[in-house]
Amino acid sequence: MPPHVVRLVLEAARTAGVSEEELKRLPGVGVLDQEGIRVPTKMLTRVWEISSAAFAEAGGAPRVARLWTPGRFHVWDYVIKSSANLTEAFELAAQHIPAITDPHSAFIVQQDPAGRLTVATRPVSTFGRVSELIGEFVLGLLIQQAGTALGRPVTPVAITVAGEPPRSRSDLLDMYGTPDVQFNASVSSVTFSAPDATAPLPGADPALAAIVRDHAVHTVANARLILGWLDKVHAEIAASFADGPPALDRVAKRMAMSSRTFQRRLHEEGTSWREEVEKVREAEATRLLRDTGLTIDTIAARVGYIDVRALRRAFHRWYGRTPADFRREREQAAIADNHDYLQ
Repeated sequence: MPPHVVRLVLEAARTAGVSEEELKRLPGVGVLDQEGIRVPTKMLTRVWEISSAAFAEAGGAPRVARLWTPGRFHVWDYVIKSSANLTEAFELAAQHIPAITDPHSAFIVQQDPAGRLTVATRPVSTFGRVSELIGEFVLGLLIQQAGTALGRPVTPVAITVAGEPPRSRSDLLDMYGTPDVQFNASVSSVTFSAPDATAPLPGADPALAAIVRDHAVHTVANARLILGWLDKVHAEIAASFADGPPALDRVAKRMAMSSRTFQRRLHEEGTSWREEVEKVREAEATRLLRDTGLTIDTIAARVGYIDVRALRRAFHRWYGRTPADFRREREQAAIADNHDYLQ
């Protein structure tokens, strides 16, 4: 993802009282002042993880969302501002999601027969309160974006939050501008009234909009990818699957290290060889089950298992179910999500 949101959350973490020493220990933060780069998404989720307790004490997601100002997210902000109305703005923003965040995130934009506009958000997967904070932040950001684009305050007609209500709701409800917030929903979404959805935007400029959209595509396509050390380890582990179960000494050699130095560096990163192999296997096996029609036997081989029984044991350890059950539940959940977005 581009570094814009990471910088914003880091700033919020500092103002919430997270120590500078702790933030400096985050891998890769030294490159965030550069432009024209993309950084690992896990960098952002790690900032949320170490800051979540401080955010909870200091007002939660509003502390982060309120630091946004027009133009802070570069070309993505102008995609919205130069559009004809909010409906077009968020439809285009959804198309250009890689310009602001991980392309595996998503906005689903739907206008109902009465003209009301709903934007549902599906952030990149993470866990627990971190996931809830990210969802709360995105909804607050969308409301602020809408108000800035329209040049006036916007009150949503409905909000759904895919998570438990925070200990104190006052800051969250103040940011959303409405008490009509449903928690524990299947998706996080914000719904705007038909007049707000169709009102002409003061900054609408078709010629500028076309230029901005081209620029959004160009900046993503030409960005320089910055990989952290563990990202490189993960890439080497994934590449070694073709040779069977990954071996520490082979991966260490590909990282231009001795096995002992490699293990010491893993320890300095707060992890181990076994943990990192497990992470890569889980991520890759999950992706293949979700996004491909490959057989489970083939997937087991693709992630370096000797046989499918090892994959089944691993999946039970990760998710408490078999790979076949996981795939079937994902397919059913996708159908249910699509139904929810269309309602």
